[in-house]
Amino acid sequence: MILHHLPDPQASMARWLRLLAVDGLLMFSTLGPGTLASLRALYARQRWPAPHAPFVDMHDLGDMLVQAGFADPVMDQEVITLTWPTAAAALAELRTLGGNADRARFAGLRTPRWRAALEQALMPPHDEGNAGRVAFEFEIVYGHAVRPAPRARVAGETAVSLDDMRGMLRSGASGKGTR
Repeated sequence: MILHHLPDPQASMARWLRLLAVDGLLMFSTLGPGTLASLRALYARQRWPAPHAPFVDMHDLGDMLVQAGFADPVMDQEVITLTWPTAAAALAELRTLGGNADRARFAGLRTPRWRAALEQALMPPHDEGNAGRVAFEFEIVYGHAVRPAPRARVAGETAVSLDDMRGMLRSGASGKGTR
């Protein structure tokens, strides 16, 4: 549950591949783009900069896994809505989840007037069946993939490291019948 904080998820996946044993299973979760959609909409209506860095779509994460060298990626997601009795309580808990890693975030300090305006804007009308509670949605993306055994690449000229060759021989992939 840290991938959404990292500036380069693709590089992190490549590092995970290097650290994982052959046939090892990678499992992870991260926040998806459905997270805090109502907060982003509120910021857009107020013409404020985004409240957080953009989240990567689960389909793009699956593509990144394949590009990193993983096999058989499986992705899923669910949206969970959490509520708080006040805007101050919601913002306090959001702060514990980490800061705004967006490079385009507001660079200065906000005033108490801005904070009061944000809290007021977050409080929903009582007539929406929400009992006056602040609600935020979180899209949780789940993914898993396997580190495959190394394969010799087919080309006009192919170089296979001695370690890869030993690994292929140990796993029974002798290369018979392949070109």
